[in-house]
Amino acid sequence: MEQVLGASSQQELSQPVSGGRGLTTEERRRIDHSATIPGWGSDLARERRPGVPRDKAPEIGVEHLYPPIERQFPRIKIHKSTEHGRLTPVFGTSCPPSGLSGRLRDFGYQFSEGRLSRWLTLMLADRVNMVEDILGDLARGRVPNIPKEMGLKSELKYNAGGFAAKVGIAVVSTAVVVAYLRARKAR
Repeated sequence: MEQVLGASSQQELSQPVSGGRGLTTEERRRIDHSATIPGWGSDLARERRPGVPRDKAPEIGVEHLYPPIERQFPRIKIHKSTEHGRLTPVFGTSCPPSGLSGRLRDFGYQFSEGRLSRWLTLMLADRVNMVEDILGDLARGRVPNIPKEMGLKSELKYNAGGFAAKVGIAVVSTAVVVAYLRARKAR
């Protein structure tokens, strides 16, 4: 049996040990500070290990604690990641994909979760969906209360500095756009 760096053996070795990178026990102690860290090492006695008794799953297993989840069947289109073989047993159906934002989501879910194009497309779909909802409200004769929906009252109450910064950025941005349009029109 070979000794490795950080082993808990109390045996003193004056000769280099296989697996110890040619170091003696004393040389290993000088560079290995694991003994100074409380609870270090999985080779400690069971009662001294930091994870005990939680270092292993309970014997009965989670599947025995809860009844099996009844699988939900989709009645509308549900997007799922390309990395997963099937839908989760339970999923949300309150916002089915529709319109241009739905098509963008269809396109975005074709990509892997590790691709930037997927997430940028899904973020664009969220923004398009917001515009679609505002236009839908206006088409039904309901004027949306955008400041309330954005939570500006709470923002002002709990984050006045951030609110002031956002207002400042909006004012400067608007001034730049207006100045640009006026300069362009004057040509």
